[in-house]
Amino acid sequence: MFFCLSVLDVSKDNVVACTLTEAPFDLKRYFKENRESFPRLYSNRDGIRELLAMNPDCVVMEPTGVHYSWIWAHILKKEGVKILWVGHSEVAAFRKSKKLPDKNDAADALALAAYALGFWNYPEAFIGYDHESLIIPMRDGCLQLQNLNRIQSPIINRLRQQLAREFPEAALKKSQRARDGEIPLYCFLAERERKIKRSRNFYEGLYQISIAPAYGVEISEFSRKLADHLCDLNNWEIEIKTKLATILRQPELKVYNEVMDDLGMGLRTKCWVISQIYPIERFLGSGNYRSWRARFKQRLGYGGVEDSSGDKERTQKSGSKISRQMLYLWIVTTIAPAKSRPDSAIAKELAEFYDSRTRQYNENPEIFHSKLLLKQQQDAIATLKNQLGPLLSPAIVRQVEQNLTLALDFPTLVGTEGKTSAPVKKGEARKRFGKLICSQTAAKGVELLFNELMRILHPKP
Repeated sequence: MFFCLSVLDVSKDNVVACTLTEAPFDLKRYFKENRESFPRLYSNRDGIRELLAMNPDCVVMEPTGVHYSWIWAHILKKEGVKILWVGHSEVAAFRKSKKLPDKNDAADALALAAYALGFWNYPEAFIGYDHESLIIPMRDGCLQLQNLNRIQSPIINRLRQQLAREFPEAALKKSQRARDGEIPLYCFLAERERKIKRSRNFYEGLYQISIAPAYGVEISEFSRKLADHLCDLNNWEIEIKTKLATILRQPELKVYNEVMDDLGMGLRTKCWVISQIYPIERFLGSGNYRSWRARFKQRLGYGGVEDSSGDKERTQKSGSKISRQMLYLWIVTTIAPAKSRPDSAIAKELAEFYDSRTRQYNENPEIFHSKLLLKQQQDAIATLKNQLGPLLSPAIVRQVEQNLTLALDFPTLVGTEGKTSAPVKKGEARKRFGKLICSQTAAKGVELLFNELMRILHPKP
């Protein structure tokens, strides 16, 4: 018997299960007739007992909501049950092609089961987690660091508000991490001892000449506890980074490390990328070099899928949003600033790509601004046509389109979603194209990363 367990869009404490031995010919009809028979299992002893009583040969899950699926995967492994993972974009496209409803737990379970049966003999159709001792700790560490950043931000903002009246000279200073790993401002405020040679640090001297204590305003206990909490979070962050650095030193990651060092990727970016693409052989199934690279790019958030509607034809980015964010920040901090670029051939190639795109815009900003205005107008007209189409005859719709196209200020009348929107200003256009250039450069960086890893690990004969 083949067993499928779905965890997509389910409650935090339960899953919907679907058992199949062969994929039904008409999935939509099968779903309508059997949707009520799919059991919902809860994360407790009864749910686990019911799951194991089905005696599954294999369980298929999505890695979406990894924290909620983890306990199920852990127990199944302990029980010797094989587990396969299917990517979100793959099962979403499969579900849509079979006309199954979206945002429905039972439909997701059925789609996962049918997908797994259909691609059972194609390992590249599944996400590989054969290297869990490396991949999972790296992925979890990166997500933990991301969470710590979110926790710190509101605390830092509140502390700055406090310092605006208690220590105004330091309120807007960005205290960088020192060589001992501590952040001097927070240690001073929290009254924490530091292992440094100097007896007095910068902030002690600054506080002595601060205007606030001169007029009887002292640093409050609330501010000191906020700073103490930030010191703890900072130490926690150092612990996680130390663990990640230890994993990165594993010999099997040597080539990946070297290539990413040449591209100027930092610890967090390297760990996240490796957790998504290691080993590269997982992408080398059916197809050719170009299709392998396309799968690699999609895994890192820079795949392309068609998203056309009415008169609008476009390609949307597909894949991991977190990967796109991290790679975008890598470009902004390492490749875009000329002084931060690594002195390696591959980094210079990527930097030239970024510079050439930037030059194209700087030499003809008016052209790019006009293109943006034209696209805004075309999208607005296409949206309006879709709205008027069911109500008016085709001849009248065409006449309306021609009249509106002649209206130079049309974008001020209706936006792409039927709302009023002003034309894009030149300053905003520059900002948008700046972001676009960084995104294009990140996509190029992913290509270069794949090419370089393939050149070293799988050289052409």
